[in-house]
Amino acid sequence: MSNSTFGPLLSVISPFKYKAVPEGDGFWGPVTATIDWCEENYVLCPYVAEMMNTLTNVIYMILAVKLWRSTRRNHHGNIYLLVSLGLMAVGIGSFMFHMTLQYEYQLLDELPMVYFSWIPLAYILAVDHQKQKNMIYGGMFLSMIGFTLIYVFVCQNPILHQVLFAVINGSIIYKVVTMTFQYVSDKSARSFIFKLLGFATFEAALSFFFWKIDTIYCSTWIKIRRIIGLPLGTILELHGWWHIFMGLTMYHFILSTQVLNVWFKKGQDNYYIQYKLGVPFDLVLKDNADNTDKKTK
Repeated sequence: MSNSTFGPLLSVISPFKYKAVPEGDGFWGPVTATIDWCEENYVLCPYVAEMMNTLTNVIYMILAVKLWRSTRRNHHGNIYLLVSLGLMAVGIGSFMFHMTLQYEYQLLDELPMVYFSWIPLAYILAVDHQKQKNMIYGGMFLSMIGFTLIYVFVCQNPILHQVLFAVINGSIIYKVVTMTFQYVSDKSARSFIFKLLGFATFEAALSFFFWKIDTIYCSTWIKIRRIIGLPLGTILELHGWWHIFMGLTMYHFILSTQVLNVWFKKGQDNYYIQYKLGVPFDLVLKDNADNTDKKTK
């Protein structure tokens, strides 16, 4: 990128320069987190370590509220109320983590991600093993305690958290696929679930792509952002895009399990899929339908 080529345009649409990174500790004190992301600390706000990485967590909170309201209105069950609380906890924890870069808030970000993946995994495992349901839930609870103790006191390497999160969610996807073949008899409905899972997987891959290139080429992105200036440089805070697409990933994975759940309970004829911008967005009880907004599978 050349200043002589883009300079006149950038001077109009992104005319403000980044400040220098402040010397010494920021408002929240020395960084105690085991990860410090590519966004330069305290450059945009003296009270927020990573402004864009902080603000983009609002996507989790918005989707959590949407899921909570939909679950109550459309009778999806208490498990999804719990999942919506988990999504909110992830959003709040990650918001606090990026705002402060303190280790305790890093845990508030990372631990809920694992906890509220374990819960739906236990739920779908118990579907086919009702007699062992209490054993499955007990095993889940003990596993959560065990992981917490190991991660906090023995191995604080974030890779442990990342691998476990991937394994749990991979297990959920595998179980959703096998249960779809088992309980969803309609081929079009089955195809819809697989398409939704595939789309969510694409969103997850895109999230991971943004995360990795932000990490690997951090110094390059910093230089490019400083050349572009403000406000457009903030668009290239790529970890923020990880938050946005991972929030959508989680939401669409949850939606696919809701569709499977109504088939398992033999209530599929009472629901329809609502779309936003051409993308599945909600599973709505027909009794609550707004006919002007309805689109059925």
